[in-house]
Amino acid sequence: MAANKQGKMQNLINYRMRVTLNDGRQMTGQMLAFDKHMNLVLADTEEFRRVKRKSKPTAGPSNTPLVEAEEKRTLGLTIVRGTHVVSCSVDGPPPADPSSRLGSNVPGVASAAATLSAGPGISKPAGRGLPVGLGGPAAGVGGPPPPPGGFPGFPPGGFPGAPPGFAGRGAPPGGPRKFNTRML
Repeated sequence: MAANKQGKMQNLINYRMRVTLNDGRQMTGQMLAFDKHMNLVLADTEEFRRVKRKSKPTAGPSNTPLVEAEEKRTLGLTIVRGTHVVSCSVDGPPPADPSSRLGSNVPGVASAAATLSAGPGISKPAGRGLPVGLGGPAAGVGGPPPPPGGFPGFPPGGFPGAPPGFAGRGAPPGGPRKFNTRML
């Protein structure tokens, strides 16, 4: 995006914008942010889309006419991907009182937080990661070296019938060394 365009977009921060998407929907909201890909962050977003519905069925033939209606949906805070944006236009000026969006007449975070009520949720860990009981690293992976005879359950010389050079875990790579005892 050219610096000229970026400067124009910078001047539109906090303005009420109408964004048309490539599937025909229109979103109206206060533009909070944008980037070089034209990704937009809109607050208090409302989505408008045109849908074709069949009108009331009549007793006559089955050719019921289609009526085009506009549906409105309130979305709130949205991020619109720049590849879907077809056009942007100013729908209204920025609000006179920026804190009015949060339902507070006095500017400040503390007063805005007092008007917002907490939800019924309980915070818990997400449950990702290691299951309870595995306190440390597995043997040979970031922990102490394997025991001298290799891991239990593995044959000491490698697996029978394994290709040469594959001694299994715990043995040196390349298999057992063979020394030439013949002297020249």
